[in-house]
Amino acid sequence: LATAQSKPPLIRGLDNKSVGDFNSIGIRLYQKSNDYKEIYNTLSKKLEPLKKDLQQITAKYNGNLAARVKDKAKIDEKLAVKKDLQPQNIPDWLGARISVDTITQAKLLLAELNKTYKLIEIDDFLDDVGRTQRKNPTEYRRIHTQALTKDGYSFELQISLKELDPKIDISHAAYKKTTYQRDSMPMDEWNKTLKEQAAAEADMKNTYFKIKEKEFSKLN
Repeated sequence: LATAQSKPPLIRGLDNKSVGDFNSIGIRLYQKSNDYKEIYNTLSKKLEPLKKDLQQITAKYNGNLAARVKDKAKIDEKLAVKKDLQPQNIPDWLGARISVDTITQAKLLLAELNKTYKLIEIDDFLDDVGRTQRKNPTEYRRIHTQALTKDGYSFELQISLKELDPKIDISHAAYKKTTYQRDSMPMDEWNKTLKEQAAAEADMKNTYFKIKEKEFSKLN
């Protein structure tokens, strides 16, 4: 499926851009092809091999593994709303997440994944520095990586904390509504959704620091 020695190939049709580079308007290129059907069909076939690849490392860290191919309807929605986006700019056609118990486990898992796969991107939102340096800082707390496949495509691989997962899911559901349904949502529902998202972010922050404090106490 993928190895740490894989070399990012050139983007098809471009002689000076490889998978993982940014295009001319600053959007990262995640797939070597820009053909919707080709990307979807290629990465769909990698779902079962990916789950098999990750089972052993997930068990090693007493983690929970989830993997999926993104629904076409959600891909179409994203492309329709984000006008500058092309199929090759979408990172999560294929995605997996490993959820572990502690921040220490998450960091060790990241190091191991970095030796197993060629990671063309790492965004550590469990790290306060990484999180606050975003253009729009949030209380979102997971580690996002992008792993290169041997044939020049890539998939999203997240590391999360089990205790945070349900709270992040609530926040993300609200984010999707405000991002993709803003034109069709009544104002009262819009305001309600924003409040739900703010409450979920506060809950994420409080839970994260409780986990961090508990872990720090154990280490001491």
